[in-house]
Amino acid sequence: MPLRLETITTERLVIRGFRPGDEADRQLLIHEAFELNESLEDARRWVNWAFESDNFHDLMAQPAYGDYAVVRRDTGELVGSVGLVPTMIPWGVFPEFRPANTPAHTFTTPEYGLFWAVRTHARGRGYATEAAKAFIQKYVCGVLNAARVVAMTEFENKKSQRVMEKLGMRLYRNPQPDPFWFQVVGVLDNPLVRIMALKARSKAENLADLRKILDQVPSVPPEDYDAL
Repeated sequence: MPLRLETITTERLVIRGFRPGDEADRQLLIHEAFELNESLEDARRWVNWAFESDNFHDLMAQPAYGDYAVVRRDTGELVGSVGLVPTMIPWGVFPEFRPANTPAHTFTTPEYGLFWAVRTHARGRGYATEAAKAFIQKYVCGVLNAARVVAMTEFENKKSQRVMEKLGMRLYRNPQPDPFWFQVVGVLDNPLVRIMALKARSKAENLADLRKILDQVPSVPPEDYDAL
């Protein structure tokens, strides 16, 4: 099954791969979103690499990790990007994600990490939420069939946290001083995982049996058992 990202269309946006000709827009986006002074030549090299990478992802049957262009449907203007990166999460810093009486730890596991960026003049219009929601539904869950997707940000980045909440993510704040780079993580389960849990509950004779079943589904944290 091809894991390439096909073009996604929403009410206002198109999500597509970066392609030759996007260099100047990519350069401006990186500067405005991350305050990086990337040269036009560096932007050109990156765009060419991203364009060719799609072919090799398919050949290796690998997830199409990377950055994808977010373009306005009405004008064709490239206003942002959305994508996936391999993300290390130290779940053991959270009491909710480790067995009772287990001390906090920083061992990491890989997750599908969602990210987005929007150009300065296009912010405040809901583009990040619209693009990320479609990307999750159509690609992360629809093609990759991921059990969950995560997103990370800093304590002070309230705007990104609001986008996470609009996407339906549960937010967790690292109560530990380490890792220094791990501050806030948003977690969104694939709806099918929720359905599995509900079906399991209907077959479970009691709450103890339900807990045993849900323990086999890592994307449903213990705090959500009773809510189900």
